[in-house]
Amino acid sequence: MKRYHTRIPVALRKVRLDQFLLDWLPQAMGKPLSRTTLRNLFISGSVYVNRHRQKKALTEVYSGAVIEVYYDSDKASQKGGTRLIDARIDPDTIVYEDEWLIVVNKPSGLPTQPTLDPGRANLYDLMGKHLSGRHSSGQAYVGLHHRLDKDTSGLVLFTKREEANKGVSELFSEHRIRKTYHCLCWRSPDAPALEVEREFEVRNYLGKVSEFQGKKKYGAVSSGGDLALTRFRPIKVFRDMVWLTAMPETGRTHQIRVHASENGLPILGDTLYFPENLHPLIAVPRLLLHAACLEFEHPMTGAPIKVECALPGEFIGTLSQGKE
Repeated sequence: MKRYHTRIPVALRKVRLDQFLLDWLPQAMGKPLSRTTLRNLFISGSVYVNRHRQKKALTEVYSGAVIEVYYDSDKASQKGGTRLIDARIDPDTIVYEDEWLIVVNKPSGLPTQPTLDPGRANLYDLMGKHLSGRHSSGQAYVGLHHRLDKDTSGLVLFTKREEANKGVSELFSEHRIRKTYHCLCWRSPDAPALEVEREFEVRNYLGKVSEFQGKKKYGAVSSGGDLALTRFRPIKVFRDMVWLTAMPETGRTHQIRVHASENGLPILGDTLYFPENLHPLIAVPRLLLHAACLEFEHPMTGAPIKVECALPGEFIGTLSQGKE
């Protein structure tokens, strides 16, 4: 068991404990830290604030507080932390809800839909359990119309009533829902010249090109693929990395990740599409791709809806390390 400790900097004043740990602990340990592992650290009683054991991840801590983490690899990797029976929707992650729709901010590392392991936590089943727990009959409807990759964080929209399904389905099929992602990319020698706020687009055909460690890998193909179009806009250009917004006009598998990587801007933390010959001088705890905004006309009322969620702590922590 290893002990890691630090003190909350005065400059932060106050910060949520889980966000601080996601920023600081991977650097202290010298390796990535998933939200699942962090959750297990809280469950196993391995996190202390001012020498008091702290099991509430959402607790706010203040400047000067002493943080200690006792890392036991066996406890931290226990599968119990990812099991459906133990997992719950954090109410703080619900960013929009009305009679027909609910939008949640999915954490990185959580699959959107059920996997081959029926006991593994996933957002769809967790949402069903959450809504059913609030329903008088103990059962509630939940409809899923799009998904995010397991390691991508951000906004996922569900329907709460079947009457909304047709309208939501048409929003996606007719490309009438605008999705904006944020990604932090490494600038390879092949990266194009970039200017802040100067938009560029990538348009090609994507198809399966190989497999890596049992995962399908997609890329540009000359025939047999599906049309894919992504618009990118630089927000901040650093010496070695760039902060981009990505607005996909189509919804192909791994589209943003492929388009970024094949244009010399692989997303930091992307173990599938990061070139083997590139060695970034910065360690990141996860894939730095975040679905930050959804804009659409409400399928039942016609009202304009814009739902946004803040950048995760891991993203902000990496941004702070960028060099001009």
